[in-house]
Amino acid sequence: MALTDRMIRIPDADRIRTQDPNNHLHCRKSQLLAHVAGRTPHSDLLMYRALGSTSAVYRHCYLRGRDRWAFEAPYVTEDDLRLLGFDLLSAGTVDVDRFAAGLPELLAAGRPVLFYAPRHHFPHWVEFMDRVGTVARERRLLHSFLVAGASGSEVLLLDNTTDDHEYVPLTVGWDVLREGYAREPERWFVDCSTVVPRPGGPDLDGFESAYRAFLARFRDGFRIYDLIGENLAAERAAADAVYRAPGVNSIALLAGSRTLFARFLALTRHGEQVRAGYADLAQLATALSDRINAFHAGAPALTADRIRDDLAELRRREQRAAALLTAEAARLPRLLPDGGGGGFDR
Repeated sequence: MALTDRMIRIPDADRIRTQDPNNHLHCRKSQLLAHVAGRTPHSDLLMYRALGSTSAVYRHCYLRGRDRWAFEAPYVTEDDLRLLGFDLLSAGTVDVDRFAAGLPELLAAGRPVLFYAPRHHFPHWVEFMDRVGTVARERRLLHSFLVAGASGSEVLLLDNTTDDHEYVPLTVGWDVLREGYAREPERWFVDCSTVVPRPGGPDLDGFESAYRAFLARFRDGFRIYDLIGENLAAERAAADAVYRAPGVNSIALLAGSRTLFARFLALTRHGEQVRAGYADLAQLATALSDRINAFHAGAPALTADRIRDDLAELRRREQRAAALLTAEAARLPRLLPDGGGGGFDR
C-alpha cells in the first residue's frame, strides 16, 4: 500500500483527547494515555501507581533541575498497557523512506504512529515556544509526535500546543519532515512505535496484584511540600523562566499525579471517604499549582506566607489520605472488581 492524494486516517482520531489536564506527563506517555482512553473506558486502571514517590520528584526537579515533562512517571508503562489490553510495538529509529513506506498499512489498520523528532523543525512548535518563552537551550529538544493520518503530500498530526494543552489535528507537509530529516537524520524518526490491541479486555487480576504490590511498598513523608514553600522566594528571584522553577515543576507533577490517582480510585472498591479524600486533595493541589505559577510570574496579590500555609495543609491532607488508603486496603479482600460479571460495578 502506498500513500496517495487521499488521506488515510485512523477512525478514532476524534476520540484522542487529553487525559492529563494538569499537563504534567512526558509527551509520549500523555499521547499513549490519550489514545487508549479513546479505545477503552478502563484506561484509568493505568493510574494505580500515580502516587509515586515525592522523593523521586524532589530528586528530579531540585537535585537535577529537570522539567516535569522529562520525569519518568511510574505509571502508563509498557507492562501496564499490556495488562490493559494493548501492546506497544517499536521499530526503533528508521530513515524517512522507511517511515513513509510503513505509514499506510498501520494507519489503514487504525493504528497511530508515534515518533520522536526535534520540535524546532515544526512551525506550530516554533510558534508555541515563542508564545510561552521557551529558553533557547531547550528549543532543540526532541518531542514525541502522534501521526493520525497521512497522504502523499501531508501528514496529519495530533498535538497539544494549544493554550489548554488539548490535542488538536494539524497537517504538516512532507517537505517539513524530509527537510528536517536531511538536516539532522540521527535525531529524526527515533523510537517509531505503534499501539496494537490485544484480545480480550483488561487483566483485572493482574492489576489487582500490581496495585497491592505498589501499596505494600508505599511509604512517604511528603516533605516535599515544605521544601516547595521554603524555596518560593529564592526560586522566583533566580528562575530564567517560570516553567523552569523547581517548585513549579514539583507541584505540577504532584497535582497531576493526584488527579490521575483519584480517577483510578473511582474504579476500585475503596470507600467513599478514601475516594473523596483524594478527589479533594487533587483539587487543592491543582489550585496550589496555579497559585505557585502565578506567584513566580510576579502576581502581587499572592504572598509566600499564604502559599506556605496552603502547602502545609496539603501535606497534612496527604498524610491523612495515605493512612486511610493503606488501612482500608489491608481490610478489603478485593480492591478491584473481579470481572466475573463482565463489568466494573463496585
